[in-house]
Amino acid sequence: MAAPSHSTGNPMQLSLLLLILAPAAAQQAAPAVLSQARADQLSGRMIVRPQQQEPARAAALQRITPWIIRHYAAPDFFVVAVPEGMTEDSYAAALMATGEFEYAHPDWICSPLGNTPNDPWFGQQWHHRVMLSELAWDVTTGDSSYIASWVDTGVDLTHPDLAASLVPGYNSADKVEQVNGGAVNDINGHGTAVAGCIGAIGNNGVAVAGVNWNVKLMPVRTTNQSNGNAYLSDLLDGALWAVAHGAGSVSVSYTGVEYPAVSTTGDTIHGQGGVLLWAAGNSATDLWWFDWSNVVIVGATNNGDHKTSWSSYGLAVDNVAPGDFITTTALGGGVWSVSGTSFSTPLTNGAVALIWANNPTWSNDEVLDKLFASCDDLGVPGEDNTYGHGRVNLARGVDAPGLPPRLHLDMTAAVAGQSMTFTASNATPGGTVHFFYAPRYGPTPWPDLNVDLGLVNPVEFGTATTNAAGAASLSVFVPPGYRGRRVWAQAAEFEAVSGLVLVWVQ
Repeated sequence: MAAPSHSTGNPMQLSLLLLILAPAAAQQAAPAVLSQARADQLSGRMIVRPQQQEPARAAALQRITPWIIRHYAAPDFFVVAVPEGMTEDSYAAALMATGEFEYAHPDWICSPLGNTPNDPWFGQQWHHRVMLSELAWDVTTGDSSYIASWVDTGVDLTHPDLAASLVPGYNSADKVEQVNGGAVNDINGHGTAVAGCIGAIGNNGVAVAGVNWNVKLMPVRTTNQSNGNAYLSDLLDGALWAVAHGAGSVSVSYTGVEYPAVSTTGDTIHGQGGVLLWAAGNSATDLWWFDWSNVVIVGATNNGDHKTSWSSYGLAVDNVAPGDFITTTALGGGVWSVSGTSFSTPLTNGAVALIWANNPTWSNDEVLDKLFASCDDLGVPGEDNTYGHGRVNLARGVDAPGLPPRLHLDMTAAVAGQSMTFTASNATPGGTVHFFYAPRYGPTPWPDLNVDLGLVNPVEFGTATTNAAGAASLSVFVPPGYRGRRVWAQAAEFEAVSGLVLVWVQ
């Protein structure tokens, strides 16, 4: 990957600037500084999109022709080299000042969004419990004719939980299809973990189960670097290729979601009948300044049904899905537990595939309407800037019978020597809510309420009567000596339970 050029004093620089800037009849304010990133995130390349009206487009094309590396016709953006003597900042400012470009931003070097893997089997696929996967699988386990794709570091081609579902893919770094020798084998491990979330084969006595037991998996390898780093343009190229070659949905678990080229790529894929999904990121950033219409941006939740501390959030986020300690397929044929919006995103990709399997004649808009409408509403009522439409619920997505009522548990801060309050909502008005705690989580039947609690050796610490709105609160005193203790809490009524919340005494 070329390093950006920062040389000075080149005799061609003056004529270069004249070529770029003149004539500039429609002067605009320069964009904000782009290169506030680390130097290793800059590639010496830009992604630029001309204005879509003539004669502006023709003038823009004339300006960039000497530096064009590649053109993507459907979104109509160009990958161009940063001319010698300029930086990404100065080139973007010069192009945008002409008024002939919709956007100009670096072709960023993006990285996979997975955290360091944890101990194998730690999570034990808790995410299927909160997404009600088993109820969904009573309706459908997927469609073996549906193609789901992901753009990543490749895939373990011989993994026993994946191999039988793989179809030929593409190497977007080399621009070579697998059938023509393009390498799609995993060179990092991240891509194999993502694949298992979408469609690890279920009910086969091997390893783990993906959202879909039956689905065609189309791998797109976007990098030849062992650390997984990739050009943003190669990520976009991979997504475009996948949908053009039959994928109904394609997800990207990398950085880079905030750049306009992602939006125009999503528009192109949507127009072709597909769905593009992208990870929100793991930097706890408020993504307040953009909201792409045709890109599903996914944040992460923990097994307490709360946003993880590290998941990005904000106006851009459309929904959330489990992303903490996700047990999935590992490079080498095994399993491991991983964390990141990298894994929330393919779980949502899998949900799109499952909804489409249950409604094969639907359009992409109808599928997404169902995806969002079936999410469990978390946080403040309605769509919000933390959880979007809510957390993916597979059973509601396929209209599974026997769905339990939605019960939600919140709490105030746990401070040693003070009282704290637990509040359950969405319960039966005039009923009784039971509150439980335990130091560990895991399934435990509770016959008196006809539910399965998510706690190991749960202790009931109180009950409360619900009001007319279906809410019940219980206040408890936290002893002074409990500072630093951590337990899980859960609320339940007859045939309904909440998610788990982590109580960490300060």
